[in-house]
Amino acid sequence: MRFENRVVLVTGGASGIGLKASELFISEGATVVAVDLNQEKLDAAAASLGKAYCATRCDITSVDNIQQLLVDVEKTHGRLDTLVNNAAWAEFKNPEEVEEASYDAQMAVLIKAPLFLVKHAARLLRAAPNGSVVNIASAAAVMAIDKYCPYGVGKAAILKFTEDSVITVPGIRHNVILPGLIDTPILADVYGEEVSVRLKQEVPKVMPSGRVGKPEDIANAIVFLASDQATYVNGCPMYVDGGMHLVNAFNLMQG
Repeated sequence: MRFENRVVLVTGGASGIGLKASELFISEGATVVAVDLNQEKLDAAAASLGKAYCATRCDITSVDNIQQLLVDVEKTHGRLDTLVNNAAWAEFKNPEEVEEASYDAQMAVLIKAPLFLVKHAARLLRAAPNGSVVNIASAAAVMAIDKYCPYGVGKAAILKFTEDSVITVPGIRHNVILPGLIDTPILADVYGEEVSVRLKQEVPKVMPSGRVGKPEDIANAIVFLASDQATYVNGCPMYVDGGMHLVNAFNLMQG
């Protein structure tokens, strides 16, 4: 799955799944424009990965910023082959607990940013020989889980957006990955250290695959969907969750 001379834009590219995907794309010959808000993590990744990792601090919840980002990509690289909409932000609540500011902030990252990134990247992606978008949703998009609002709502929206885009934004392949529980720093950030440790201990007991996922599990799927080995894969919801969506491991564990 070689990506020589290809340019990939990865949002949330400074840590977790986004960083692992960036590493894998670079190992296959790509140049990665890694977009994130965390300058410290971007700098650390750039020091490790070298000039093929183009660290770019950008707030993608602003449409003006998105437009400027794509202008800069075209000016610097002259092309864009793959857009990976990976950035996420979560504060898990039940609907009666959700505050307006938190809702707006999450939905801006989870669905507004991917939509406008696709809008403004479409011209460049169509010009590529195998232009594609890989969106990151979640198995939570298809499961009823306690205290998963509005995150699950946003992830369901990106699943629907991907399917619609196959028809409404033609000339580009659009696919979506639905991860399960993945061992990334966001677990502790969202759940707290104690709960994240318990999740990693308890969820595997009810998971068909018997383990929590790793960032490389998702990165491998991202790179495959962007590759020339997937040129006939379009509109695919790819579950990379160890079978979690079939047993709803969160609720089984809580029970």
